[in-house]
Amino acid sequence: MDSKAGSSKSKIKPIILTSRAIKKLRQSDDYDSECSGEYSEEEFSSSSVGSGSDCDLSTFNLRLKMKTTSRRPRADDTPAQPSRSLASKRGLSESNDSPIIKCKRLKPMFRDGPTRMNTPGSSDTSAQSAKLPDSDIGSSESKPALRQLKLDGNAINPNLSPEHNDACETALPYPSSECSSPNLPNDNGDVPLPDHSPNNPPSRQEATITWSSNPISMKIIDFTKKQELLVPPPTDPYEAFRLLIDDDLLDLIVRETNANALRVRTAENLKQKSRIKNWKDLTREELLTFLGLLIHTGTIRLNRISDYWKRHYLFNITCFGQFMSRNRFLLILRCLHFTSETSEKDHLKKIRPIMDHFNNKMNTIYCPGKQLSLDESMVLWRGRLLFRQYIRNKRHKYGTKLYVLAEPDGTILKYQVYAGANDETSGQAHASKIVFKLLEERLDSGHHVYMDNYYNSYGLAVKLLDRQTYCTGTLRKNRKDNPVDIGTISLKKGENKSLFLNGVHIGKWRGKRYVLYISTEYDDQMMETTSTRGSVALKPMAIVHYNNFMSGVDLQDQMLAYYPVQRKTLRWYKKLFVHTLQMSLSNAFYLYNKFSANNKMNLYDFRLKILEMLLPDPNEFNRRNVLKVKHELTKIEKTRARIKKVGSVVKETTEVARKECKGCKAQKKRVQTIYECKQCEGSPGFCTKCFCLAHS
Repeated sequence: MDSKAGSSKSKIKPIILTSRAIKKLRQSDDYDSECSGEYSEEEFSSSSVGSGSDCDLSTFNLRLKMKTTSRRPRADDTPAQPSRSLASKRGLSESNDSPIIKCKRLKPMFRDGPTRMNTPGSSDTSAQSAKLPDSDIGSSESKPALRQLKLDGNAINPNLSPEHNDACETALPYPSSECSSPNLPNDNGDVPLPDHSPNNPPSRQEATITWSSNPISMKIIDFTKKQELLVPPPTDPYEAFRLLIDDDLLDLIVRETNANALRVRTAENLKQKSRIKNWKDLTREELLTFLGLLIHTGTIRLNRISDYWKRHYLFNITCFGQFMSRNRFLLILRCLHFTSETSEKDHLKKIRPIMDHFNNKMNTIYCPGKQLSLDESMVLWRGRLLFRQYIRNKRHKYGTKLYVLAEPDGTILKYQVYAGANDETSGQAHASKIVFKLLEERLDSGHHVYMDNYYNSYGLAVKLLDRQTYCTGTLRKNRKDNPVDIGTISLKKGENKSLFLNGVHIGKWRGKRYVLYISTEYDDQMMETTSTRGSVALKPMAIVHYNNFMSGVDLQDQMLAYYPVQRKTLRWYKKLFVHTLQMSLSNAFYLYNKFSANNKMNLYDFRLKILEMLLPDPNEFNRRNVLKVKHELTKIEKTRARIKKVGSVVKETTEVARKECKGCKAQKKRVQTIYECKQCEGSPGFCTKCFCLAHS
């Protein structure tokens, strides 16, 4: 019977506690209260002795024993005294019935590592908790509080009141120096700021917990430079233009364009009647004329480049044909080139010499003021390109993206073309790399850079502060190291909430909508602003200054859009060159008005003054050459023989070889004259009237 009974018992389906079930049992109140007081390691070990079916039944019996014993009251419990769990549920301390301070997001931290439950084989933490009286550990709800108080620290929180500190000392049997809670809020609702040394920067956990509403951590950085022009100020617009478009750049373009024309001319698939076969080497003077005509296409806007050379009465713009033929202009535009390098890794190799020259030139001739702005700009491009970008809020949504550092008035200081994944600034923390790339010559000087939420973050602000540079701008609420509550807090219209940490100010203000911002210079002071309609409103100082100084790049785009020069082309680098040429012209305009002793000019008149120097008046040029030499009207010396028949008599006579009058021919009159001007080119014929008009 015993053997049969044993066999029948072995057929019982064993009940095995899974890890999830054990976890739920450990988290239950009854299980915690009884296991911490009655069960020992021997009971658990004895229940596991055996093999086969006995082991399975012992596991089942152990679970039944735990449930039955959890319902039995303790021998030393007295019903007259309320349990610690009931007191904690009412929010009172057992020592003096004082309120218990609740700490949100406070995780237990142990010196010897976190443990799920205390066992006799644990270290000092378990030993100290074992010395507590039964009244302190009898309830399971008191244990989490003890675990939270068991933090890594050396002193009681200095922000707690003396009554709270006394309560902690009476509630704990071990010394108060072993228990601290540095993350508990003080009476003002502020979280204490740790005193971080340069060798001990704040951790990411502290960045989200230890923010304070006290702006005492804001730093003061002096601006050590002066806004000035590092070269003699220009006396006229053309001189200001040549500050940026100098002879070094012109010689580079001439050299590379001639080399590229030779490569195109010797290509295998060249047509027999191609224009490139008539190529003549480009010179610096001819390149300046080409640039002048290119800039002038923005003043007189026509749809096609060939329309500028048409002689139709609806067009008839004679100035273009007087300086350069249409075929020559298109040929120079076709062969325009800036480098002969063939690097496959650098996607910007074809435009990099122009970009580097602009950036280095602006750094050499000009020192900007304190306020700077950093933003993106787009150059329209709809064709195929590896690094073509799409920005929804821009006027040109598709194109090449430029990262631009500018002054609030629109002066471009430096720009960087986004070249895709293989760029030196690509990869993780791309926005921070771009900021430091554009500011590498402006750091450690006390500048203040304004950026939008694409760039700003707490980590970037701390890095810029280390390099003596302020930053201000909008902020995304999902950035790392942001305060936890700043993104979810509710405010009324006009209210502002500010938090500070390590000299960084992150605030949230509600106007028509919520605005999350960051600043390292401005605190939580409010300023009165007057709108265009005359309404007065209070706004945070950081938002007011951001609105005043952030629009430098957008202002530059607006100025370039007045006189556009870009044309549709199959070569993206030529479009970027034309954009750089326009930025150079705009920068020359700003520098001339800032530092020149002459009166200020508007952009239209400034452009015309430059065009007058690049494209001088042909009539005035010829008139000046005419006045240098004394011109005389002389009789034509060349003669020709003529046979004349009078009746039956044939005579051979000699007469002057007449010429057609140049002045009358221009008026579409055919007049033969016996006079000419040998001092003029080609010795043209003139009648007396036209000679006086041409040489007066």
